[in-house]
Amino acid sequence: MSARDDAGGVAVYAEALAQAAQAKGQLDEVGAELATLRRDPDPVVNAFFGSSAIHVDAKVAKVEAAFRGRATDLFTDFLLVLLRRNRQGLLRPIAAEYQKILDRLGSRVPVTLTTAAPVEPADLEAWTGRLAASLGKQPVVRHRVDPALVGGMVMRVGDVVADGSVRRQLNEIRARVASAGHARQES
Repeated sequence: MSARDDAGGVAVYAEALAQAAQAKGQLDEVGAELATLRRDPDPVVNAFFGSSAIHVDAKVAKVEAAFRGRATDLFTDFLLVLLRRNRQGLLRPIAAEYQKILDRLGSRVPVTLTTAAPVEPADLEAWTGRLAASLGKQPVVRHRVDPALVGGMVMRVGDVVADGSVRRQLNEIRARVASAGHARQES
């Protein structure tokens, strides 16, 4: 199976799970269960479920023992489907795609805010409020610190990037000075 087939499969699995969860009123609950597995991968567990030397029935029994009654039946059944189809390796990408579906359904938009230095929580809340007002959606803000920016910030809202960093401004000045120097040499 190619990477392209996997990418298509990820979207199909995530959408099917989201539709089933929505029908049962468990969209957020299943999302939280997926997020937990995505966030805390255990190398021993990954090796067990990824091993071709262990029969699928043994893996199914482990999932049943670990999740049945502790997670939603929908989530447990979903894990079993992935195991039986030998698609357990897609769980993390499916979880990421499922989160995108939750964001879309909940009118949430992912925002990555990168600054050169840490930002005070009150400032981050204020920016989140202004973003919510201007976007008409609930921003899900992830803050990163990148000292290479020198100052300013880079904000990614969905697929749109606004770069107000000092690094970008310095690069633009450097490019203008270089092109002015080339123009003088040519004259």
